[in-house]
Amino acid sequence: MAVFSYKGINQEGKEVKGVIEAPSKSAAYSLLKKKGIFPYKIEEEERREREKELPFRFKRSSPSPQELIVFLRTLSTLLSAGVPIVEAVESFAESEESKHLAVFFKKVASRLKEGAPLSTALREAGVKDQIVIALVKSGEKSGLLPQNLNTAAEIVERREELKGKLVQAFIYPSVLLTVAFGVVVFMMSVVIPKIVVIYKTARLSLPTSTKIVIGMSKFITANYPLLLGGAVFTAAVGVIAVKKKRETFDRLKLKLPLIGKMLLSVELQRFLETMGRLLSSGLPLIEALETASETVKNTYLKRKIEDVKEEVKKGAPLYKEFSKLGAPKVVNQLIKAGEKSGNLAQMCQKASNYLKNETEFKLKSLTSILEPATMLVLGLIIGFIIYALLLPIVSISTIRPL
Repeated sequence: MAVFSYKGINQEGKEVKGVIEAPSKSAAYSLLKKKGIFPYKIEEEERREREKELPFRFKRSSPSPQELIVFLRTLSTLLSAGVPIVEAVESFAESEESKHLAVFFKKVASRLKEGAPLSTALREAGVKDQIVIALVKSGEKSGLLPQNLNTAAEIVERREELKGKLVQAFIYPSVLLTVAFGVVVFMMSVVIPKIVVIYKTARLSLPTSTKIVIGMSKFITANYPLLLGGAVFTAAVGVIAVKKKRETFDRLKLKLPLIGKMLLSVELQRFLETMGRLLSSGLPLIEALETASETVKNTYLKRKIEDVKEEVKKGAPLYKEFSKLGAPKVVNQLIKAGEKSGNLAQMCQKASNYLKNETEFKLKSLTSILEPATMLVLGLIIGFIIYALLLPIVSISTIRPL
């Protein structure tokens, strides 16, 4: 089934537009006429989107995380109110102004009409988040679909919230570094060569610091194509090396000073929160472990969690295997208590909240250290360049006539 966008005139003589699903363009025309709409323009939606695309632009095939959150929450509310699922999804398509979302809703509604479960319809329509799919599937099996849809929305929202905090923590130092790098390059390539002419004209005796700065400037201006090519080559080699040795680099990231433990806490917090919600929704432990591991981006840690799952399959206690991941003792104790009391889902949530609070505290501490440290280092670099340039001029002004 293809999706077509159309413009036409309804029986009241008003211009209307929208999208419709049909096997062919002629079939879409016939369906619209049956609805009392006389179309004067019909285009296949996916083809029209491809024509608009530039070579560097990718077509969006699924909702963004924010759009998915709104969809899941609203659908949960409609289902809780007793609205049939096909009618609920079609209501989104009818009221949606965004073309890619309207196409997404049409695809979901079409598969539901064919008898497919919601989890299958969402996956085939472009939802790639395995956690959302697993929760929807679990809700369908347990009869708790509205609750699980809301839970899936909360997981996606918490994940995006944490991602936003991490980005905000590093965006200010990144901007500072970028601006400072631009200032240094500008001074080395434009300002210093002009000042060197003044030094030569005045025949000044240059101190060591000034000679160092001038030497660096000459090297950069004389070899900037080579330096630029070297930087691009190094970056390309680095990207290839990371892809080939991804697990090795991911393991090294967890051992970095200051941020290594914080990265581990972020990964484990997402994993435990998801696993706790999956267990609460009725998934068995092994299936919850396997599905929750999809939230882990660090390949080394993900493989370690796979090892934990295999050992648990053999009958090993979860808390013993989980302690090998390097989680704080409090987390291991909570998981142990959950296993013994039969309330593992709730204890996973408590462990997740503990890690969330710890991560936020570490993030604030890191930000409070990183920002002034970045400014101090940049100030020293730029200050040294200015000092080296002004020192010969100051030395002239301090010479007293005999």
